Amino acid sequence: MKLGFSTLGCPQWNWAEILGTAKDMGIDGIEIRGVENEIDPMKITIFDEEHIEATRAQLEQSGIEIAMIASSVVLGDEPGSPNGEAQMAQAKNQIDFAAKNHIPFVRVLLALNSKPAKVHLDAAKQRYEELCSYAKNKDVRVLIETYDVLSDSEKMRWFIGDADEQTRGVLWDIQHPYRNCGEKPKRTVELLGDSIYYVHVKDSVIDDNGETEYRMMGLGDLPIFDAVRALYRRGYDGYLTLEWLKRWRPELKDADVIFYHFQTYMETLLEEVEHAK
Repeated sequence: MKLGFSTLGCPQWNWAEILGTAKDMGIDGIEIRGVENEIDPMKITIFDEEHIEATRAQLEQSGIEIAMIASSVVLGDEPGSPNGEAQMAQAKNQIDFAAKNHIPFVRVLLALNSKPAKVHLDAAKQRYEELCSYAKNKDVRVLIETYDVLSDSEKMRWFIGDADEQTRGVLWDIQHPYRNCGEKPKRTVELLGDSIYYVHVKDSVIDDNGETEYRMMGLGDLPIFDAVRALYRRGYDGYLTLEWLKRWRPELKDADVIFYHFQTYMETLLEEVEHAK
């Protein structure tokens, strides 16, 4: 399996700091979720026409790839809504961008808010299928994250079931099915199986007020070992990417502490998984 981190965890870092840290860690890939003050991947300076060739060269020389574009596109608006159409246009632009720059995955969401007023699941399913069809023959998979009502893996299996097999896929955030639905990792992997193409890793506990308290890897109670073991036994060889929510939760520890701890923790855990019966 490969290790990566999301730029969500280092919102104050510039590109040189991000790439330099990835090189120093020996990490495999960087997930793009904003750089400095720009969250829209299409507006990040390193990807504009003036800088993109230099960015490609830096990545190639470093042996590091852009693992995924983690977009803010949401699919759950009501049918025919102007925002829904705008979100689809944004998603298609990002699919084209990923194809042009050999980025294998674009992430989309059902919703950004974990408690939206209304999610139109059937409309979202149709939009997802349209995006997967659009991505066909572009060497890009459109990944839908296990989030909101799609934390339920049975619903997720239904949601992606009619989408193009060449371009559909699931981003499994190990926290959401476990916290929201009480799913054990083994069950998630049994239900979603080979549809899992990317994994978000984090650790947390639920505090006395019922809120999620994020912690360094191994200091929470998420079943990380069980999740990685289930993936390993399934033959998964994709990314385990740290999603540290520093951009949205500035009180969290800084990336220079968290990222290196993640690397050490995960390398040890992977060794343990490989030797587990």
